[in-house]
Amino acid sequence: MSKEILSKQTAGVISAVINQPHWKKDELSQKMIQALKEIKQAGDSQEAYLETLLRNVTFLYENTNRAKAFLKHCINEEKLFPQETFHKIMLDVPRQVNESNFLAENMPRFKDVVYKGSTMEEQAAHSEMVYCHTRLVNDLLIDFIGTFLHPNNKEFMIHFLEYASDVVADTVMHHCQNFSNLMLKEIR
Repeated sequence: MSKEILSKQTAGVISAVINQPHWKKDELSQKMIQALKEIKQAGDSQEAYLETLLRNVTFLYENTNRAKAFLKHCINEEKLFPQETFHKIMLDVPRQVNESNFLAENMPRFKDVVYKGSTMEEQAAHSEMVYCHTRLVNDLLIDFIGTFLHPNNKEFMIHFLEYASDVVADTVMHHCQNFSNLMLKEIR
């Protein structure tokens, strides 16, 4: 099959995902506002708030990479694993990140991306947008994989196994990023 068909199928799956109740604009907006509020309340200064946003973005990056690696593994093995397998892997990510030096080693890489702006207010606003975008991409990917693995969807999802794993992962990530950008424009 062609990449165009893969792209259309991926867009269709993500469209179905975002039609779920927890992806409604109002609920999504409230969820993001609440998450940012909780992060802000946990810190005692603007610097602590920015650092926590940076830490969260770095963690979400790793969480997304683990999910993407699992998706690629499914494609490479040409197998739709049970959803429980995926859930176990994803539930273990925080422990693995905490037991390693991942955050300390990778937070400096994201600092320039997250801390844009000449004033603290500009940096906070930009950091919030980066956090929200990173979180939405991660959540979309997680929901896509959940849909991909759901036994009721096997007849349709089996077609994704016909492509190279990098092609599928890149296509899915492209659509997750695009949908995230569109959603953020709607909820601003």
